[in-house]
Amino acid sequence: MVPVIFLLIVLLIPAVVSAQELYSYYLLSRELQVLSATKESLPLSDVPRYTRVITREQIDRWGVKNLFELLDRLPEFYYWRSYFGLNAVGALGLRQSYFSEKIQVLIDGMPVSDPSNGSSFSVDDIFSLSNVKQVEIVYGPMTSLYGFNASLAVINLVTYSPDERSLNIDSSISTGHDSYTSFLKSFKKNGFSGLISLNYSEERSPHRGYTDISGESAPYSSFKKSTVYYVKLRHSSGFYFKSYGVDRDDHFPLTLTHLITDGNTYADREGFVNRLGFERRSGNFHFDLFANYNYFYLERGYNLCPFNHNFCRDLTFLKGVEPKAVEKRYVRNPGIGILVSGNFGSYGELLLGAEYDESDLYRTELYADFLPSSVDLKDLSKVVVYRKERKLPENEGLMTPHLRTTFSPYFQYLLRAGNYTLLFNGRWNRTNDAGDYLSYSFSLLRKIGRWNLKLNAGRAVRIPSFEEMYIRNNPILEGNPNLKGEKADSVMPSFEYKGDRFSISGMSFIYWFKDFIYKEPISPFSYRWSNADSTVKVRGAVVSLKGRISDNYEVEISGERIFGVQGLSGEYFNFPRKKLTTGLSYLRDTLSANLFLVAYSRASSDIPGYGRVDFNLSWKLSENQNFLLSINNLFNRKIYYESRVPGAERTLWLEWRYSY
Repeated sequence: MVPVIFLLIVLLIPAVVSAQELYSYYLLSRELQVLSATKESLPLSDVPRYTRVITREQIDRWGVKNLFELLDRLPEFYYWRSYFGLNAVGALGLRQSYFSEKIQVLIDGMPVSDPSNGSSFSVDDIFSLSNVKQVEIVYGPMTSLYGFNASLAVINLVTYSPDERSLNIDSSISTGHDSYTSFLKSFKKNGFSGLISLNYSEERSPHRGYTDISGESAPYSSFKKSTVYYVKLRHSSGFYFKSYGVDRDDHFPLTLTHLITDGNTYADREGFVNRLGFERRSGNFHFDLFANYNYFYLERGYNLCPFNHNFCRDLTFLKGVEPKAVEKRYVRNPGIGILVSGNFGSYGELLLGAEYDESDLYRTELYADFLPSSVDLKDLSKVVVYRKERKLPENEGLMTPHLRTTFSPYFQYLLRAGNYTLLFNGRWNRTNDAGDYLSYSFSLLRKIGRWNLKLNAGRAVRIPSFEEMYIRNNPILEGNPNLKGEKADSVMPSFEYKGDRFSISGMSFIYWFKDFIYKEPISPFSYRWSNADSTVKVRGAVVSLKGRISDNYEVEISGERIFGVQGLSGEYFNFPRKKLTTGLSYLRDTLSANLFLVAYSRASSDIPGYGRVDFNLSWKLSENQNFLLSINNLFNRKIYYESRVPGAERTLWLEWRYSY
């Protein structure tokens, strides 16, 4: 049926539309500039690390609206939905927690992460791509350049400049009652140039039924809404300002005990990431001095045992009270940094930098009608329940205030000599509560005609977060203040070929994790954050192929294979051992039609594999207007994640965009 639909659309395209100009992957790789691989702009063809760049054209062709949908199209990432309906992603054979703390996200080179849990994805659970010009993904140990929690990859969202986009209005709706609305405006006046973008989104899907561990069933649908702004300003004198803000409201379909609560469990998050700096370039030298002030707020509601569940209605000791709790956290994160770089010709390029950062969980509060310290999952009759919710004393809180200071000098040396490029990075991180750590990476590029051969090796470090070290009074999970930092040693050989009509790339990787941070079971119902005693080893490979069959047809196919995971078992490795993504595109001046297949093998004995077909149609109505139609999960395949959490059903998206 899919080929028939695709053929009909192609045949209906007016014959008067002219074919596209000759497209060259080789020329594109020389024109695209990458910032995140070295903090200095380099052509993609000269980057010595294994790197992907997804352009705006490809984002539109894939029909993806946010970062998670984009990563789902790439073979090395595993996208799924957590117990609580949150978007989650793993990479290179590691599923991680739903915080995805081994991947760091940047906005125009500025890190976006919450220091209380070490995650970028807890700040923004969507990362809309409406204002993004290109997405840069650099693989391997990147903590030597960007600090903690960049063990597997760094993802840089590069937004438009005022010269590239003056106005953009984007609105989309779906049959699943989801919607995205965005607005972008740029300006240049009196030495100032800048951009402001706003995005509002609502998500209610999926809507499939869900049966919890006690056998009770209900629709899974949650409700999430998110408002995001981004402002960047620059003055001709060299001063600049960036501000990224997120206000998220998530109403989950499940409680911590996986019982259906009809939205009584929720999390409201606010995150504001700000940078003020002064930057100058003079000849071959670059200077950047900046100050950060970030703020994060979390209000999270728990419902220990909701009355709309049969099990809880039978607990007479509750005396008509639903045990609820509301937790509040306040985090401020100031810091300063300096970067100086110079190009010394045949002697290479040197970059020196230093950063000082404070992560201050300065206030925590807990309001509840029960005492968390009294909860015993083996015997709920021991729970001390009040008739009325009250503010609890500090010793009943789930976390206590903490201050973490981090000082980290770093350097980078880049040497380009003929067909060889050598890159070396080193960084020392000193913290007051999690120890001192050294991270480094070595990259080598050898060019042979249009072939690039690369080798990347080094050590990345992830320090334990506040949640992993200091959580308490939680009947399911305990913190461990004695946790060590997680060290990840890796080797990544890779190759690339960029022709005019044909492109192929591949990477193999081996990771050795020492002091791997995981949840160690200490009873049938509870866990404690711990460091693994044995070394955890992950091995795999990725291959991607693209080809222009003609001026109008393009085919792409990519795959990942995980060859082995050793040293530890559990949820961190509930990862599909095989993933395949394929695409077929028909491209004309005003219209493109695209078919995609995303297929995952079984992630574990409880998480089945699946294949999903998506269709996307883009029609340029005029010079400034585009219409997009997408059908996700065309055949409505049933998709399930851990504990039978359902994935997306068939959904039709309609999108209209105006830009100039």
